[in-house]
Amino acid sequence: MSAMKTAQQAIDLILHQGLRETKARHSNVLKLEKTIPGKQNKHGAIAMYRSKAQMAKSWGTIYTSKEAVYDNYATSTHWTPNVFNYLTYTDAAKHYVKGAKEQNLSQINTLVVDVDYRDAEERQAKFAEVWDTAMLDVHFIPTLILATQKGYHIYYVFDEPVFVRRHANGKLPAVRAAKAIAKSLKDFYAQKLPAVDVTCNSFGIFRVPRPDNIEYFEPKMTVDFQTLMTWSINFANDQRVAKSNQTKRPVKTRGVRRQIDQPWFQALINQTDIDQNVGYGRHNTIFTLALACYSSNVSQAQCFDILDEFNSNLNHPLATQHVQKVINDAYSGQFHAASREYVNALLETWVPDADRRVYLQRSQTTWYKYAKPRTERVNSHVNEWQADLMAYFNQRTSQDNNWFTRTSLRHISKELNICLGSLTKALKELIDQGLVYREKGHGRQATMFATRSSLLQHAMALKQAQRLNYWLMVARFLGPTEQLLALRRFSLTSDPNTTEFEQLRLVDTG
Repeated sequence: MSAMKTAQQAIDLILHQGLRETKARHSNVLKLEKTIPGKQNKHGAIAMYRSKAQMAKSWGTIYTSKEAVYDNYATSTHWTPNVFNYLTYTDAAKHYVKGAKEQNLSQINTLVVDVDYRDAEERQAKFAEVWDTAMLDVHFIPTLILATQKGYHIYYVFDEPVFVRRHANGKLPAVRAAKAIAKSLKDFYAQKLPAVDVTCNSFGIFRVPRPDNIEYFEPKMTVDFQTLMTWSINFANDQRVAKSNQTKRPVKTRGVRRQIDQPWFQALINQTDIDQNVGYGRHNTIFTLALACYSSNVSQAQCFDILDEFNSNLNHPLATQHVQKVINDAYSGQFHAASREYVNALLETWVPDADRRVYLQRSQTTWYKYAKPRTERVNSHVNEWQADLMAYFNQRTSQDNNWFTRTSLRHISKELNICLGSLTKALKELIDQGLVYREKGHGRQATMFATRSSLLQHAMALKQAQRLNYWLMVARFLGPTEQLLALRRFSLTSDPNTTEFEQLRLVDTG
């Protein structure tokens, strides 16, 4: 595929069906949209800019069709990849664009991480670092990486657009949820790459894909919005706990209350009009309430009784089996407690303004029960065991100078001081998430373990001619699992026979 066709494919993938296919006037394409059953003809708008200087002055051009975008992208440098309901000009000459505000979003197509270095020379020197972070550290492989003047724009394109709907109280739940995810992505990258711009507008202006700036593009590596949001919630919770452990804030016994005793819990559990919603609907409400029960040492059976009654009182309740499934996820040990960020979002979405201010004010001084440092606790969380296991495997593969290591569960249990039952549970979840691969040994031969990072790093280090034989050898050990096939296809992207790719589902959504 030519570089120009690759750029157009990237643009088409990002925009989804947010714009008309053809121009309203003076089109060079035969218009067949209205004759195709089920074909959408949405009238959204985006803006494109011919230089960074013009972008800074909002001097751009509005486009409402993909055909017009294809005609002009090669002479443009920046664009708004997320689609707005409408855009207008502020002057008669039609130079200055206005309306690119999040309140005017029609659909959210992608989230972008902006990495910005001092100059082009440092950008080129740091590419390997950016590549390793995007491909090995983050749980989701990006769809597109573009080179900018001094850095990179890393695109995560959704497999389906997230349509923005305004709630009855004027709020935009989809926008708020997407902003929370974007913040988690930027914060995660910032831990590895200090050059990440964590303050950039999540729905702002970014580089447009062009033949001269595409560093990497894989159209099948799109991400699921709900899966990414689950990862974001988990990441935000872990960040909060880590921050509380670092500050070692003293716990005042009189001021600490269980989350189920706090006013916000009563505020949410008394609502009856909570409905299906993008980002903050019934599932997220029940999940948050279940986490509050879990952190308050309420038994799982008692939690089900409480939330089953809450669900029955909803105007549009969930099926009972869905409620049970959400509670099982909350009590899996992967989460610690309800997150303040998501509780505030639920209150803002579903609780009237006057009541919400009272609830937040009354809850302000008794929000968190800060977790003890791990050294002072008898029990560990599942995610802590998983972190121990990943560090152990990475250290062993590094010491063995190979992509795998051989050991036994009993040896790991002794080395890490984890009981076999807990070890088996943590290891199973890592395998289900595609982060660890295991091949049981035969006879007296020890079990072989490999991590996603060790497999992919070794494959990337090999020459193209050697990669196919490498993956065939790995398949004999590990079997043709879906995760392994996805890794194999990803590392062989330059193979002309490789046409099928799959996004790695590395987060267990339950």
